Amino acid sequence: MTTRVLHVSDTHLGYQQYRSEQRRRDFFAAFQQVIDIATGQHPDHDVGPVDAVLHTGDLFDDQRTSFDDIFYCQQALAELAEADIPFYIIVGDHEQRRGIDFVEVYESAGLAERLEREPTELEDVALYGIDAVRDREWETTKFSLVEPTDESLLRVVAMHEFFSPPEDSYPHAYELEPAIDRFEIDIDGVALGDVHERQSANCNGIPVWYPGSTERNKRDERPDRSVDLLTFDVDAETEFQRDRVVLDTRPFVEVEVDFGRGDGFELVEERVADSGPVEGTVTFVDLDGEDNSVTKRQVIEYLRDKNVVKAKVTDERATPDFEDEIAEGGADISVDPAIAGAVDELNLSGPAASLERVARDLDTGPTKVEGEAADLLGDLVRDEFEGDSYFEEGQT
Repeated sequence: MTTRVLHVSDTHLGYQQYRSEQRRRDFFAAFQQVIDIATGQHPDHDVGPVDAVLHTGDLFDDQRTSFDDIFYCQQALAELAEADIPFYIIVGDHEQRRGIDFVEVYESAGLAERLEREPTELEDVALYGIDAVRDREWETTKFSLVEPTDESLLRVVAMHEFFSPPEDSYPHAYELEPAIDRFEIDIDGVALGDVHERQSANCNGIPVWYPGSTERNKRDERPDRSVDLLTFDVDAETEFQRDRVVLDTRPFVEVEVDFGRGDGFELVEERVADSGPVEGTVTFVDLDGEDNSVTKRQVIEYLRDKNVVKAKVTDERATPDFEDEIAEGGADISVDPAIAGAVDELNLSGPAASLERVARDLDTGPTKVEGEAADLLGDLVRDEFEGDSYFEEGQT
């Protein structure tokens, strides 16, 4: 007897990437593929039906996603429920909030089950879950797990964090080995979310892995998006197997135009043609080299005529045209290093520095930043005034 679990993560439903409604629909289309694969309805994959779906966080992109997003997800999860396929999930950092969260909403409807520190036992595997942990709570959060009732089960822990290994390039990744020690029981695998690229490693002989995100969240992410099919069999020589299932997602096209002296718009046309078909793609055009009369707006309008989903043009020839940038959705300019240097010179207090870091988190949506800042500020106020007579019971 084997147990097959489809592992998915970082679906970021509701993300309107590049302010494009089509890109928002693309993230849902990728999630629908997951549902179709799990239920055995996908035309290109015959791996389903599986025994369960495991989601390791960031189901949604934002704490305050729209009702439409929540409703669509509910419809998709209802397809799993109708097929009698449980949906196990933990909460990621993007959707993390104080009070009721999305997982609790779907749990109450019988469409999802939140993994906890007590095991959820399937035929061959016991699943555990630890929601994304805020940085300031990392050292105080309890990681200890409860032994399964059946000692023969393989034990897999779901978490949503940057861990080294496997993610060794991120400077603020937590060390995985000390985290595993905090489980206080032996485990057989760690199923991770948060990193958008598919990765795997071993930590003291324990396999750990990220399935990656189901859609590209950034231009520099690899084009091949996928989920993992996990096969567990306690009676087999190979007790655990991880296979990749590739998703069909929208292509990104990269076009580089390096103008020489005398070159004009015809060079843009040539380079776009050389890149292959651009219809239905997200197309990035980088302009460089000699300055000339070609404008970003001309390039964008040219690409729109070719029915691209979204055109993003950067211009390294000269100072960017801010009027065009604002009209087309924002400049590709990073001022973060300069701001960070200026902030360092202010010698902020610990609490003020924490608030500044949260407020300047450019990698996440504004509503997540707002929620994180509100939570942090509330904690700081409570810590400062704890025991003060002003904060009597019932007052806020």
